[in-house]
Amino acid sequence: MGITHTHPRGARQTARLRQIVVISVICLAVYCFLLVPDKSLDGSRSTSPEAYPSPPNQRQRPQGQGGGREEEEEEEPLPPELLNNRFLTEEQCRATFPGLLDQVDDEVAKGPFKLQRPGSTLGPLIARIRDGQLYILSAARKVDLSQDMLAHRAATLHQIANALLTWPRPFSSPSSSPSSHIPNTIIAFNHHDDPLPSTFSYSRPADPALQTTPSGAAKRFFPVPHFSFYSWPLPFIGSLPRAARAIADLEAALPFRDKVPRAVWRGTTWFNNPRAGRLRQNLVRAFGPASRVPRPWADVAALDWDGGAAPPTGVGVMAGAGERNATNALPIEAFCRYKYILHTEGVTYSGRFQFHNLCASVVLTPPVAWHQHLTHLLRPVFSYTLDPDAPDLPPPSSSSSSSSSPSRLSFRSLLSSLSSTSLTNPRHDPPSPRSDKTNTKHTSKAKGLPRTPIDLGPHENPPALTPYPAPWVRSAWPTEHDATSPSSTANIVFVAPDWSDLEATVAWLEARPRAAEAIARRQRALFAGRGYLSPAAEACYWRGLVKGWAAVARIADEDHAAFAELGDGVPWEEFSLKEIHK
Repeated sequence: MGITHTHPRGARQTARLRQIVVISVICLAVYCFLLVPDKSLDGSRSTSPEAYPSPPNQRQRPQGQGGGREEEEEEEPLPPELLNNRFLTEEQCRATFPGLLDQVDDEVAKGPFKLQRPGSTLGPLIARIRDGQLYILSAARKVDLSQDMLAHRAATLHQIANALLTWPRPFSSPSSSPSSHIPNTIIAFNHHDDPLPSTFSYSRPADPALQTTPSGAAKRFFPVPHFSFYSWPLPFIGSLPRAARAIADLEAALPFRDKVPRAVWRGTTWFNNPRAGRLRQNLVRAFGPASRVPRPWADVAALDWDGGAAPPTGVGVMAGAGERNATNALPIEAFCRYKYILHTEGVTYSGRFQFHNLCASVVLTPPVAWHQHLTHLLRPVFSYTLDPDAPDLPPPSSSSSSSSSPSRLSFRSLLSSLSSTSLTNPRHDPPSPRSDKTNTKHTSKAKGLPRTPIDLGPHENPPALTPYPAPWVRSAWPTEHDATSPSSTANIVFVAPDWSDLEATVAWLEARPRAAEAIARRQRALFAGRGYLSPAAEACYWRGLVKGWAAVARIADEDHAAFAELGDGVPWEEFSLKEIHK
């Protein structure tokens, strides 16, 4: 009977094969558990929005429609890898940023409108989107625009081009037509401050009376993200992403209680809308350095433009850039060092607003009259609703309570000169139950903060108090939010447009530090933590805007020939180089 012998080489090969199999299994296990992002046991590795806590998938209606979240939600900040992801699908965009596209959706719901070719080359820029590419059909000449206008126009066109480049292609899209998911359309873009109907503009009017034609037809407004999302080449600003990083570093190291207890403003005084009167000039005259009455709570000054010098050391963010600069300017992120930031609109909107929205500071402003693309997310406390006897919010825990600081005491003492009603000793008993206090309609009775005509100096009488709120404010901002309710969603404070209750409002907030901090915290939590001012949200908005516009913009039959005369247009890449080199 024969004996089978195992060759030594065969045994070695078997052992080696066994080792290879074992190692392969181990590598596969390591890959599955550690390296596959969307299937990882560690959710922080995922770039899919479904992996992160999100608010309910519910549209936050604009103020005029009475929607929004009814109670405050302590939501965790979204991770940077998600907020910097420019490739989110529309479904992911809407789930991650509820309410982002509300203004676009509202315009689409109104149905089609007719797009007309501008009668002048100084009118809106006309561009075509075709097969996923941007072409410029008609634009104002460089010699007809200032350097600022050219920069703003180019920055916005870069934003549109970037949104097209990062537009994710659905799996159902045929490979033979890689851009079929991007709608072909013709757009009109107005790069001036004043918004124009039926164009992409930087803002829209909040006053319902300005949203219709004399015949009663609805004007169509499509607000776009501000050009600073790409770049704002001023030495003390830069771009929104740069400022967001700087503000994040500052806020991480500076708690609200340690911020400067003053209200800060810098700006150009001659930028006023005729409807606002001398809003900025009066602010500086009443509370600036030349004020006859000491204002220890205010740091207000008009920008002193020097025409081109580099900013002082430590002041500018782009020192040596050779751009226009103001010698007393603050870096845009430095505003976040203050507890209170004063916001003023300009000819229409103010481009600084979104920078201030990133701060964990209380923004104080007259009722906003020009809506940018995210303004509908504001939840205002109206100064005339502030109760002089209201208690502060209860402390989160006994260990976190602290005594009043000297600066706060000084604010309390100044109120004696404003009103005989004492705001300095708020009750600390639990607030009585009040239905609809957190989210209520306008009331006809003011609740008590004193209004005092501002002092404009020895050569001018104090101006008469203006009606507050004006009728248009009641229509544009019908919902009041309570600053002292634990469930409040308030994230900004509206003051009288004549500044008559500004000092009293700051004092009220200083006497209630927890309520003030809650308003400031909610603002930053929404616009920074939940990412509404992030690169991802910007890309989501642009794509939603282009898709919405394409769904309703129509060229009238009689205007087809006029648009055909514009030809195929100049590719954006070529146009942008000509802007720089010619």
